[in-house]
Amino acid sequence: MSDHCSLLAKALGVPSVVVGLTIVSIATSAPELFTSIAAIRSNAQGLIVGNIIGSNIANIGLILGLVLMVKSVNTRDTISRSQLTTLLLLTIVFCGFLFFNPDKNISLLPGLLLLGFIFVYLFNTTAKALGKRMKERKEKKENKNIHVPAKVLMISVFFIFLSTAALWAGSDFLVFGGKNLAKMAGVPEELIGFSILAIGTSLPELAASISLVKKSEHKMLLGNIVGSNLFNIGLVGGVAGILSPISSETEFPWIDTKFPWIDYISLIFLTGLFCFWLKGRTLTKKDGFILLACYLTSTLFTWILNGNY
Repeated sequence: MSDHCSLLAKALGVPSVVVGLTIVSIATSAPELFTSIAAIRSNAQGLIVGNIIGSNIANIGLILGLVLMVKSVNTRDTISRSQLTTLLLLTIVFCGFLFFNPDKNISLLPGLLLLGFIFVYLFNTTAKALGKRMKERKEKKENKNIHVPAKVLMISVFFIFLSTAALWAGSDFLVFGGKNLAKMAGVPEELIGFSILAIGTSLPELAASISLVKKSEHKMLLGNIVGSNLFNIGLVGGVAGILSPISSETEFPWIDTKFPWIDYISLIFLTGLFCFWLKGRTLTKKDGFILLACYLTSTLFTWILNGNY
């Protein structure tokens, strides 16, 4: 999928970071969206909030951590400060809303606001990037678009959709097996959503990210992580809230009255660390170990706090 997205971006003259922030992010967020819709249909809304929070933590802590084990990532001139600020603010607002909201849920109005945010984000991101690219070309009076035959372009579009479907199907099978195995062990569905479901639905990001880092497509790689986390909150949370109120209130201590802050703090901390690091430094294996340690610590605390459910 990343190969065809990269080809499509070059053929259309679209910056690779925009493709990562939009096309690849939507594709790799599809499992979370379909899983959330399936959870609503199965009356298992408890999976959704855990899946959103768990997936976003996994995208930064687990996915980026593993990617850095493969190859270092140069963050210079990759993601704009406004994109990082948007991600951090949305994450804080989302976690704060769930924590302080007396109803402890995302209903129709918040869902519409989240979905509206995503549409504005998509339009603004694409318009700004294309406007900047056109201005640069006008000043240089040149066109660096790669000529790609229409047939090849159509094949790339076809394989992008095919790859998206394959990624979703593969994750769905893993989630189905993991969910049933966990249920047989008597694990609550909220914990399934945070751990097994989150890892399962984050596998597309892992596959895409490893492929991208091997080709040194750092802009598309980091754009995918930023965009995916934005879409998980805005698109997945928005659609789920519109279809059916999703609740963060459970009988279990990891997200209810005893330790309601543990996973919100983990998500905000990792997002803040991620945004701080993307200021031009080169991320290495050392940083990967730090991210993996943060992810494992967060997951371990979640399981420990559920020891007496």
